[in-house]
Amino acid sequence: MGRSRELVFAGIAAVLIVLYLGIGVRVGPAFFPPSSPTPTPTKPVSLVTLPPGANASVSGTIAFALRGDVYVLSGKGYAPLTSDGRSHEPGISTDGRTVYFARIEEIDGKRMVDGQVVPAHLRFSNVVSASASGGTQTVLINGLVKSDTGFHVVTWFDSPAVSPDSKRIAVVADGGEGYSDLVLYDAQTGKQAISLSKGSNLADPAWSPDGKTVAVTSYTLGTPRLLLVPTDGRASIPLVTPDGEPYRASYSPDGAWLVYTLRHAGKNDLHAIEMSGAHKDIELTSDGASWNGVFSPDGRQVAFLREKDGVIDLYSMDLGDALAGGSARPAVKLTRGEGIDGASRPAWGS
Repeated sequence: MGRSRELVFAGIAAVLIVLYLGIGVRVGPAFFPPSSPTPTPTKPVSLVTLPPGANASVSGTIAFALRGDVYVLSGKGYAPLTSDGRSHEPGISTDGRTVYFARIEEIDGKRMVDGQVVPAHLRFSNVVSASASGGTQTVLINGLVKSDTGFHVVTWFDSPAVSPDSKRIAVVADGGEGYSDLVLYDAQTGKQAISLSKGSNLADPAWSPDGKTVAVTSYTLGTPRLLLVPTDGRASIPLVTPDGEPYRASYSPDGAWLVYTLRHAGKNDLHAIEMSGAHKDIELTSDGASWNGVFSPDGRQVAFLREKDGVIDLYSMDLGDALAGGSARPAVKLTRGEGIDGASRPAWGS
């Protein structure tokens, strides 16, 4: 990510949970509660049944990252979609059939240092697509390009998010210049469509249901804030949130709300902000250890990550009448303590 962003959050990063293969360093500060290391079970390699009582909490398909691999969860349970240990940040199509994710790659290349061509070990990331049911994985956006001079040009692509009509992919791209800009690509061909920022430090893209806006976390000014970026190139609109550090927003299916995480006093909780009127802000959790929320396809639930006793799990929560001033129902744990990747937001499709 951008150099300014790394400097601002260097202190925070030192106390965060260490993520598999250093993914957390690449995707920016993972704002989840610090905790002591806890032994985790064997990484699942086949279908894991949901914990008791969780079946009724899942309608549709949820993609999430677990210790360097992407998993897909449905009413039957959850199973790995990848097995390379280098995949993270899944997105999912609205119909729940296609999963997109970032995969870390490494090659031995070369670069210029002090006027000399020297060997270089290069790291980058590709955007990969795959059927949620498994099968062939396709590199949609390649983070490695070999120029005519023989040098390799690498780019980090993070947080792929597919548009509601499945025609475009929003990603943040870091080409090594110290910036992470928002770029749209064609979801079928992987060709670049349009860059929506230049010289910014952005993260966590999420589409509005009408496809006209992408919500992002901006670190361009140092302190994180939420921005709404129009896809037609107009100026971005900042959102005013309560005191703290807001990040990783996601739209409700009707576009009326954004769920996001607010880091405050070293703790993380889910909030929802109304997108019209007075922009009412509602605190959805108060445990200080919940983050990375996304709405269910029907808007009645939120899936999110929660840390307890040093282990991160995936949860779902029925919102009840919380958005109308009432209370949400108790959260239900969907995974069995295998250690979810805290910097990867889940994605929920039909």
